[in-house]
Amino acid sequence: MAVLTVGLDFITGRCVAANVSDREQPEWPPHPGRVFMALAAACFETGEDPDQVAALQWLEKLPAPSIHASDFETRSPVKYYVPVNDKMSESKSILQTTPGLTRSKQERSYPTAIPYQTKVRYVWRGAEGAESHFEHLNQICAEVIRVGHSSSLVQAWAELNEEDTLAIENGTCQLWQPTIGRSQYQARIVGEGEFNRLRVACNAERIDQFADLKMTIDSTKGKVQKEAKQVFESIFGEPYKAHLRAPEPAPAVLGLWQGYRADSEESGTVLEGEHFDSDLIVLAIKQDSQHESRSFGLSDSLSLNQCLRKTVMSLLGDQAIPEWVSGHQADGSPSQDPHVAFLTLPFVGHKYSDGHIMGLALALPKQVPPEERGEVLGRLLMNESGEYRSIQLDLGNLGPLQLQLEDRPEPPWTLRTSSWNRESHEWASVTPVVLDKFPKRSRVEDRVAWEEEVRRIVGISCVRAGLPQPIEIDIDTTSWHLGAPRAYPKAKTSRSRGRGDVRSTVGDGFPLMPSRAGKPSRPQTHVLLKFDPPVRGPVLVGAGRFLGYGFCKPLFSRK
Repeated sequence: MAVLTVGLDFITGRCVAANVSDREQPEWPPHPGRVFMALAAACFETGEDPDQVAALQWLEKLPAPSIHASDFETRSPVKYYVPVNDKMSESKSILQTTPGLTRSKQERSYPTAIPYQTKVRYVWRGAEGAESHFEHLNQICAEVIRVGHSSSLVQAWAELNEEDTLAIENGTCQLWQPTIGRSQYQARIVGEGEFNRLRVACNAERIDQFADLKMTIDSTKGKVQKEAKQVFESIFGEPYKAHLRAPEPAPAVLGLWQGYRADSEESGTVLEGEHFDSDLIVLAIKQDSQHESRSFGLSDSLSLNQCLRKTVMSLLGDQAIPEWVSGHQADGSPSQDPHVAFLTLPFVGHKYSDGHIMGLALALPKQVPPEERGEVLGRLLMNESGEYRSIQLDLGNLGPLQLQLEDRPEPPWTLRTSSWNRESHEWASVTPVVLDKFPKRSRVEDRVAWEEEVRRIVGISCVRAGLPQPIEIDIDTTSWHLGAPRAYPKAKTSRSRGRGDVRSTVGDGFPLMPSRAGKPSRPQTHVLLKFDPPVRGPVLVGAGRFLGYGFCKPLFSRK
């Protein structure tokens, strides 16, 4: 089986390309359609060799490729002010060298992705006819110098193998496979006839005709000049004038989109938790123009998740609510099986993260058949006409909060399931882990023994939550993800006249998980879990996992 690979190496270590869904955000990995446009541009610029044209027209007919790319960081937004063409009109900016001319400046931004691995590969398995086109396709790749902005320099190449030899580099790469089901990532692709559509959009023939006729008209006189002007008017529909500008290429627009899902088949053994499905149901916070825009921090997670659970139960109505949704058996006792977990999705893990919540999510138990899930989720997420509806949380004095199913082609990274379930050896808590039992050792009297006992409790909690036993566990009051608050509020003792010593909280921190009446709250801590082999999420640990505590995120360190 022939396996064709087109590879890109971003030689500056960064990719400058705007996301078509949000021009302020970078596009990573580059969509297959963007790569095809770069190949087509190289072909146009080198004279459109017939064999190379045939190779691209063959390539556009292939199914969507698999994409092999690493995770990335984003460069902080930088605004530039770019001079535009000189004009004889009023403007605040006067050219010092030519006082009669003015120049305005337009704000520009260049969204930049900084990948952990600079190489990206696009793989077509079972590409029939690849042998006859491979040489010409490799020639085109050799002419590609950029993908995206002109500063986004690449070295491109093609490979042809009998079997797939794709390898994960340093455990930081992800394989994205095309899917016809619910996707985690949407990318633009090309279809049959795309090369010809790009040729028309390129407008190269009219641009060349304009340049040739302009040169002839400006450099000749008499009959030759007159004939050239007549040809110009017949082609461009207006008499020639010296100030006329040459035609410009039309923006190349791709209308085909393909959904992708993460696939770890190529990375060897990957373990999954036994309790929760890796596909989260993501609900984005919808901005409501009728109410003042509000921002919720991670310390609000518990109250938001409790409100979401109450709202879900209410929306399902009087019909029988399954045990895997309610978490309770028919007699009202707690369920002994995994049930829905309610989660918050915060902006964390980036050096500019502030921990604000961008959405909420539902983690569904694995043992529930897809048909039953669909029936219940349909009642929850769709109205009577079959359209997705908003879910309104009543937050009391704060007013309503609107949620909607996240179905944008390219949502923010925080609202992508892949941010929370991609495979990793290291997972760090975003919300604190609530211990399943109290340590017998005293933290004050013997800190080392207390921490060792807490590690053992966390390890048992991982197994109880359907996860493998970690090979290493670390604990701290501070999260390993930037933007997440302390595991619990910091207390301060102060002396008050007439009341003695008074303890109060200082700074931010997660509220303690409520316990039964008359019982103290259980200890909670941030954790770092290391697994071997890697684990795919979601990773939920501890006594509060069904209400969003003990929610972990993959931890990658950029070297």
